[in-house]
Amino acid sequence: MPSRRRVLLTTGVAFAGLFAGCVEPGGALEMVPVPTDEGVGREATRPIDETRDPDLAALVADALENDGTSVEGERPPFRPDRPIAFGGGVYGVEWTVEDERTESGYLVSAVVGDVDDEDRGAEVGFEDLPAVDQKALADLPDLVAEYRRDDHPADQPLGTDGTFTHEDDREDSVLVPDQEYEVIVVDGEPVALEIRPHERVVETYRYDLAVLGESLADYGATLREREFALEGLTDDERELVEEAIENGQAVVGRDDGAFVGVGERLLEHEPIYEDDYTGEWLVSYEGASYWTILDALRTQELVDRLGGDGN
Repeated sequence: MPSRRRVLLTTGVAFAGLFAGCVEPGGALEMVPVPTDEGVGREATRPIDETRDPDLAALVADALENDGTSVEGERPPFRPDRPIAFGGGVYGVEWTVEDERTESGYLVSAVVGDVDDEDRGAEVGFEDLPAVDQKALADLPDLVAEYRRDDHPADQPLGTDGTFTHEDDREDSVLVPDQEYEVIVVDGEPVALEIRPHERVVETYRYDLAVLGESLADYGATLREREFALEGLTDDERELVEEAIENGQAVVGRDDGAFVGVGERLLEHEPIYEDDYTGEWLVSYEGASYWTILDALRTQELVDRLGGDGN
């Protein structure tokens, strides 16, 4: 039974439940059993799934095949905070910004349900647009279909944007740089256009991978040297730890002495991973191993001691 000084809930509903119960969460302790080296490796890595994230999987595969890879974008496609598990192996990922440039082009805003029928201007059917314009505004047919749904308010316009950045695109377009039409008709529905100059910063990101383990078990075994015993706890601290083990996660209120005590015990050892609010360790407790995550949240005594880059 939960003690009167804290509320314990399962992962995923913990904080929501605390708010519903008018208890302000101060932090959480999560302890996942890892009886095998493979279990340690699984908790310590981010899996890259080719089915769920094919673009990221393709990036990783390209980096492995070509001893690194470079991609362009307005933001990094991947910011790993730990090694990745891919194709049976475990890899450390390093990424850097290789280059940066500014692209000038045009932003085309299209709005359904905001056309003045008395002053529509020149119009064109979506199907009559050049391929480059149809590609830039490929969402328009779906947007019109959504606007026409019975449950969509008739007085609520819907909009989407398209961009033109390459010179080749502009040469074939009837929308930029010279706008020949003010309205596009999609399945009989008029769509208003607004076109304005647009600039974006494009960066080139370099990704390099290093083998850390031939398998999850192989990598997990290397982390065993970081394992330490969580012992010498007070009764309240032991109660917190055992409830975290039993429930998967223990969520506490603010200024919880047992939570601070356990956190300080953990922070006597360098976290395997950490950020501004959380730390992760491999600990043993009464002969069993646990992947342990401390989320300091609003416990300032612990927040002040977190924030490194991890290893």
